Amino acid sequence: MSSRQQRRRKRDEMRPIIGRTELITAAVVVIVAGVSLGLVLLLGGGGDDDDGDAVSNPTNPPAATVTSTPFEPVDADGQTLVQLGMRSVEALPQGQWSALYDSFTSEFRERCSRRDFEAAGETDAANLGAQLELIRFKYLIDVNITGDTAVAVIVGALGESEYTIQTAYERVDGRWMIAPAPGTTGCNGFNRLSG
Repeated sequence: MSSRQQRRRKRDEMRPIIGRTELITAAVVVIVAGVSLGLVLLLGGGGDDDDGDAVSNPTNPPAATVTSTPFEPVDADGQTLVQLGMRSVEALPQGQWSALYDSFTSEFRERCSRRDFEAAGETDAANLGAQLELIRFKYLIDVNITGDTAVAVIVGALGESEYTIQTAYERVDGRWMIAPAPGTTGCNGFNRLSG
């Protein structure tokens, strides 16, 4: 065997089984597959469906969620939720607190009489004093609509400061209404989250 053949044989023995091009191609395929799987799990809910309804019950579609960015409604349901959120914030400074009572579900009205609701509004208005005029609705975030129920977070402003409130909604006889937020009692229908 000539020295040239020996060098070639040695070089061939030292050459890896998978070449550089094949290794790069395999890495790209693995990365693309990982990203694709991640998107499928993210968009499909990750398979953590607690009750399986979203998969097995076609009348209960998966929830649409917008997280921490202003909710932009794409249908009448979303627009109605934004209007109810705005109304629930602006009713007190606009002197329309009593009329807001009729926007709540019967479940809420059973636990909070109109008289108690109006008294709570008067107390809040008195406690806010001149700041009452500074309250305004900004937008909804974290909107989650599932069938005839929905939850959302209201982002409001008190002057330059922002605050967030968890709220809930229920469609009753085809009409969206404000429902008591989870964990609330009495005339408290919202959960203050910040501010």
